[in-house]
Amino acid sequence: MSKISLSVHYIFVLILGLTLGIDGLLGSSDKIEIKAKNIESFEGVVTAKESVVVRYDGMLIKASSARYNQDSKMLILDGNIETIGYKGTKEHSQHMEINTESKEINFEELFLVNQNDVWIMSDKVEKKDNEYTLNTSLLSSCDISDPLWTMRFENSVYNSDENYIKVYNAKVYLWDVPIFYTPYLSFSTNKQRSSGLLFPLFGYNATDGMLYEQPVFWAISDSMDLEVNPQIRTSRSVGVYSTFRFVDSDHSHGTLRAGYFADQQSYTDEYGLPNSSHYGLEFNYESTNVFEKYLPKGFDDGLYVNTTYLNDIDYLSLQKTNLGHFGLSPIQESRINYFAQDNDYYLGLNAKYFIDTRVGVDDDKTLQVLPTIQMHKYLKRFLLDDLTYSVDFKISNFDRKKGVTMQQAELRIPLEYSASFFDDFVDVSLGEEFYYSKSFFGNEELITDDFQYYNNVHHAKISTDLTKKYNGFIHVMQPSLRYLKPGSENKSPAAFALLDEEQKALFKVGLPEEEYSLSIGQYFYDEKMTLKFFQRLTQKYYINRDFKMADTINEMQYNWDNYSLYNNLIYSHEFNNIREASSSFSLKHEYYSFNIGHTYKQLLTEDETSIIINDMNLDFSYAYNQQISFSGGFTYNIEDSASRQWKVGGSYYRDCWSLVASIREDIRPTSAGVLSESTFYLQLNFTPFGSIGTDTLQ
Repeated sequence: MSKISLSVHYIFVLILGLTLGIDGLLGSSDKIEIKAKNIESFEGVVTAKESVVVRYDGMLIKASSARYNQDSKMLILDGNIETIGYKGTKEHSQHMEINTESKEINFEELFLVNQNDVWIMSDKVEKKDNEYTLNTSLLSSCDISDPLWTMRFENSVYNSDENYIKVYNAKVYLWDVPIFYTPYLSFSTNKQRSSGLLFPLFGYNATDGMLYEQPVFWAISDSMDLEVNPQIRTSRSVGVYSTFRFVDSDHSHGTLRAGYFADQQSYTDEYGLPNSSHYGLEFNYESTNVFEKYLPKGFDDGLYVNTTYLNDIDYLSLQKTNLGHFGLSPIQESRINYFAQDNDYYLGLNAKYFIDTRVGVDDDKTLQVLPTIQMHKYLKRFLLDDLTYSVDFKISNFDRKKGVTMQQAELRIPLEYSASFFDDFVDVSLGEEFYYSKSFFGNEELITDDFQYYNNVHHAKISTDLTKKYNGFIHVMQPSLRYLKPGSENKSPAAFALLDEEQKALFKVGLPEEEYSLSIGQYFYDEKMTLKFFQRLTQKYYINRDFKMADTINEMQYNWDNYSLYNNLIYSHEFNNIREASSSFSLKHEYYSFNIGHTYKQLLTEDETSIIINDMNLDFSYAYNQQISFSGGFTYNIEDSASRQWKVGGSYYRDCWSLVASIREDIRPTSAGVLSESTFYLQLNFTPFGSIGTDTLQ
């Protein structure tokens, strides 16, 4: 029997396996290092007391006392235990048992905090490697003294290496009020993408009934994921949307979405919907350097894809969040664009496909652009330094199943001579533009199945660019006068007026009118070259019209500190009134913003019916402090004395949670027409793993 007692004032280091004759007890990589005021060793048991600090397996452990048994390989710590992991994880408990051979750890009354300030409190915990198995526990990221929200669960598994937790029979409490329950939930505690159930969406709509949507997220890899969104509308039916996102290179990414929703027949009949099922497919993709390896030196290229296939507009309006497309209009457009270019040439391949949801499945008469090929040669000198030209060649294919189709080739060559006089104070340019097109028609019996057109246009321009620096500001003035004169034209084998009406609807030909165009632009900058004021005035004068003066267009904006005043006015000399006017006043500050505007337009339809748009709009935002902010706005139609849409809301942000609430009136298109709906929106966000929200529609 032997007993070793060591007492040091404040610090003593004992490395098991290197001292006390127990070399080889642990591997060199798994050594235990103990610091304490008092350390004793008796019959293979090392006991440390007072200011105990233990280093083991990448952890730093502080405790009131520690005891290590060489035979059982057990390290036991008691009293005010604090553990700091090598990845920033912090643990607090009263009793801790470590099996240094199996590396299993048991805690009692564990308080665990990760590097993202998410804490877990549990009465009993087992740990092996980086995985914790917890019994009844409490989780939150709020201040522990008074947490606004907590999650309570019966058992869970937490991986500190991956910062990932799985919980069972979880209840979320707002203060002490339960607001959500789920039998299973998994999420990342450091905001990284991870597979599992996302928080659901709740809502109510007067026509659709209660709404419940439960997103399921699958983080397939670092470069791709899949989200499935099944939804239930109690007065309507059920449906599901799936979104697949991927990044296939460091310069390209894409999104694929598919969805299906089936209405109950009673709902379809009640609201007069043309379809009882709503389905679609969307694909968005962007990429640069697509064929970089195969292109000539100096060329770069890019690909843009935005495509939508659907049977009606409800496919889009039933989604909670929409992909980027060209609006919720009845005619849905899809585009595929590819280009390749260098400093001298541009090559583009563009295709457009349209689906007219108003005609249902009988969409055979909708005209498609499949495809357009464009080749362009950028501005180049020709014979003389001051003589330049460019070339634009385009081939278009306008196709459809029913109705006249057209394949058209167009060639446009502008030629321009430019010179400066009076020490570069006056610039003069003379130009000639040549245009040629050849069109071929098909798909129907026509009197003429081809059409050829040629014209040329002359133009001259005199301009100047004047800049002068004054005391405190710089003034730039750019006046110009342009004269355009039509040349000759040729149409064969027949005049355009003799073509079939469907043929003429596909394209337009003709010479422009003879005109003078006066343009004056002026700009004021301060000494820091910040734009303070600009004005652009344009006036055209047509020689052969009864009313010589075309519309006068004047655009101006004044910027002063955080204020901005803008106006764009179009005045009709023919009708002696303002045809269009847009005005706005805005204020932008670090903590608040304000914008009020007015839009007035007089539009003529094809049957010359006058439509007047006369709207006032207001938008504002105010940040009371870093936590509280408000926003709102409305659009008011002066002609109808009615509000078109409005919204008001606010938000409150804290480190561990945030609240967003708003009420608004929106206009939403559906397959049965336009629907005006009132929406109340409330969302609670619990950092770092999710949100609970409601969306109430009337």
